[in-house]
Amino acid sequence: MPKFSVIIDRDSLRFSASHWVKFIPTQIVKNADGEISVQKHGIAVVEPLHGHTFRAKLKISGKPDDFGCVIDFVLAEHLLRAILEQFEHKILIAEYDPDMKLQNEAGQLHIKVLNRKWEFPAKDVKFLPAKSASTETIATIILDKFIQVLQKNNTMTAPFSDEQFVLTLEEETGMFAEIAYSS
Repeated sequence: MPKFSVIIDRDSLRFSASHWVKFIPTQIVKNADGEISVQKHGIAVVEPLHGHTFRAKLKISGKPDDFGCVIDFVLAEHLLRAILEQFEHKILIAEYDPDMKLQNEAGQLHIKVLNRKWEFPAKDVKFLPAKSASTETIATIILDKFIQVLQKNNTMTAPFSDEQFVLTLEEETGMFAEIAYSS
């Protein structure tokens, strides 16, 4: 039997949020012979807090149901949009970052990660159940939530184990993170 895919790719599947990521700085170097190498520079640093307008695209593959549908397009779009709204205009913070020091003083969060310090109203923050607030992590959290809601509500009629889900999250034009799951 052929396998079909449904792709949900709308301009409305966007959210604006801020984050930071820790990383070890690297540099591309050319030696005298023109050979290119990558050099890492020791210890982790925290990039500045910055924002993006993230854009999501979702592909769902599987066997069509008795009506010839893999999933209801409108349902998939509305569910994805509802999940994305939870990130809208939030500062995304990795709750399990081992380097994070956090204090909550009367609804005002004081956060320190390595050499950076911030202060935010708690209502403006969305904690991610992760060690990093990378685009890859954000994409994983979005897709996990999407699949959890489908499973909880027994939404897809074809055997769920036959389905495949791919979420692409664009951080900025031409820069994507993609997560794929086969249940």
